[in-house]
Amino acid sequence: MKAEIATVWACVLVVVFALATSAGSARADQWEALRNDERVHNGLLMIAIGRHIELTCPTIERRTIAAGAFLLGLANHAMSLGYSRAEVTDYVEDDTEQERIIAIARQYFADRGVASLEDVEGACRVGRDEITAGSQIGRLLREG
Repeated sequence: MKAEIATVWACVLVVVFALATSAGSARADQWEALRNDERVHNGLLMIAIGRHIELTCPTIERRTIAAGAFLLGLANHAMSLGYSRAEVTDYVEDDTEQERIIAIARQYFADRGVASLEDVEGACRVGRDEITAGSQIGRLLREG
């Protein structure tokens, strides 16, 4: 009888572990289209880069209306892929996804000679370059 109970518990543990693992995979698969969508990926990256510039450089600030419109357009695009507003919010707020985008943003700054995330002059230079170039990041920012 004890062997049968141990076997049942072992099976229960295997099923629970399998469900937990598949739930994590399902969530990752759920966001696969968002993660691989070029507009969503690039948009989130631009927001992360612009936000870092805004927070680091005291002479550059965000264009609030332009940034809000850009973010709304990005959210609407993500929802056009079949995701609800809550799912899009969950994706954007997910720690793993944020870490992924931040790592790419760090590389973006490093490629432009910014020594560290605390490099104020480097962030200001990159921000001014983006504003001068009229890039999407630059259109979200202004010197002021």
